[in-house]
Order: sequence, then C-alpha cells, then structure tokens
Amino acid sequence: MRVLTFATAAASLALNVSGFIDDPRTVRWNTLSGKPTQLVGHRGEKAFMPEHTRASYWQAAVEGADYIEPDLGLTKDGHLVVNHNEWLSENTNVASIPQLAHLRANKTWNDDGKLKTVTNDWFIADMTLEQIKMLRVNQAPFSWRPQHFNGMFDVLTFEEYLQIMRNVTIELGRPFGVIPELKSPLLYNRGRSYPRYFEDRAILTMRHYGWTKITKDIDTSQHADLRLAPLRPLNGTCLGPSAWQSFDQDTAAYLSRHTSTPVVALNQNLPWFFTPKGLDRVSKYAQIVSPWKDFFVTGAEAYFTAQNITWNPKEIAQM
Repeated sequence: MRVLTFATAAASLALNVSGFIDDPRTVRWNTLSGKPTQLVGHRGEKAFMPEHTRASYWQAAVEGADYIEPDLGLTKDGHLVVNHNEWLSENTNVASIPQLAHLRANKTWNDDGKLKTVTNDWFIADMTLEQIKMLRVNQAPFSWRPQHFNGMFDVLTFEEYLQIMRNVTIELGRPFGVIPELKSPLLYNRGRSYPRYFEDRAILTMRHYGWTKITKDIDTSQHADLRLAPLRPLNGTCLGPSAWQSFDQDTAAYLSRHTSTPVVALNQNLPWFFTPKGLDRVSKYAQIVSPWKDFFVTGAEAYFTAQNITWNPKEIAQM
C-alpha cells in the first residue's frame, strides 16, 4: 500500500521565546518514517486567536507551523469562504444581527457517511457574501481560551486566506503549506449547475494563487463570474507545498484526478476505510490518510461501537 500516514493533530504552539521561530522541526518528535515532523496550524492558531481569522493564520506562521489549514464553505452566490462549521451561530455574532434573522433554518445533509441535522441556525449555503461579511468572528466558548479578541475579525474568503498565505511567505521569508479542507460537498453542491461546482471553484482559485495545477479538464464555463485579484510578486521567495483534505471520499478522488496536489483522505465514520482492502482502495487517490485521533488510542472497533456506527462483520472480515 502506498498510503502514508500524516498526523494532522494540528497543535497550536505557545513557545516561550521572542521573535520568529525559524525551524521548529529541530524539536525531536519521533515520526514513523524518521522524517522531520510537519506541524499543521489547524484553523490557524486557535488557542489564543479566534479560529480562521487573519490573526490566527499570522500567529500560526510566526509560531512555526509548516502548514496552515482553512475549512471551506460556499455561499449562496458562489463565493468560497472559510469557516469550520456549515452553520454560523457557534463562532460568529450572527444571532445578534436583525437583518439576518429571517435566514434561521434547519438543514439535514450527508456528512462523512452519516446524516447530520442542525436546527435553528444560520448556514453559509443560505447567505450571500455580502451577508457573510456582516458577521464578526468569536473565539470558541471555552473558558481556557481568551475571549477579548471577539468581534475584531470578519469571515474570510478562500481568496483572502490564500493572499495571507502568500503574504506570510514573503514577509517571513520561508514557505508555508496550504491544506484546505472541502467541507460537506454534497451540501454545497445542492442546486448548483453541475455536481462538482464546489470542487472546481476551489481548484480554479488554488491554481490562480500558484498552489495547484489542473491535470484533467474541468468545466470552466460555469465559472466565468470568478474574479480573482492580481498576485503579489514573491520577490525571490518560494511557495510552500499544498494538499487537499476531505471527508467525502468521492470528492477526495475527484481532486486527485483533476489536480497535481496530493490528497488527505479524512475519515471517522466509514468502517471499510480501516481494513487492508479499504486502505488499498484509498491509496488509488490519496497519498495521505488522516483518521480521527481516537483510533490511535482505542482502535477502530471500539470507536465505532462507542459512536453507535454499525458495520457488516462478514464484509469487514473479507476486506
């Protein structure tokens, strides 16, 4: 099997030093291959700053992350935006904006092989970019995370994230990897002109900013409205690596077929994934697998049992 294991337990590093950390990979954290550890700023640096904001991405860069991760959603009018959840009440002030009250709704969609229902909330898919830009991001409501940056930052577009990534590369003088996760493609492709609109929108945006190449034709005719800003020159610096992420295995395979960028196959609900033949199947499109971290402690069977996820023992035994 050619699948590699990539530990995406993306840590936020609070290092007791001043100034920029040139290369934190000199810290001796063992890897299975013996290669240097790669650190992923998951949602940026979210321990101190509200996640997926300009500040969280810059702080992750200054603290020495190798990759900085955004989660992607798609607005009603076709703009890629950055937010972890498909809904907005948990980490924005959407509930306090009277002009958006009429958009509160219920939704059910397929998420990593399971139906997910969220009620009485506001959803990225129902809002225009103009409405999204009315919001301000709040820190996750955990007592150990500082709340005094709440309301200071807006919700970013994917393009704004990529501009930030080019900027930190230029300003800090070292490459940083981009590793976007496409959230819930089945939800964001609902009602679109064709079933891979979300994925192709992301591919075209990544290509413009220099982090991927298109290796198989996509339907660019449906994206004539996509207007991307001119690029800031790199001035001798080099862009870092890139990777795609998705829990949707069909989306992961599509991204692998159509771009030069390696794919991280995410999974926490699909039992077949954790079998030899399952991993052989995944290896045809993913260079990296990233299971839920609990699997490393409990094993797959105990995790699925605790989560009430059923499987066919005969089918799994054959794989």
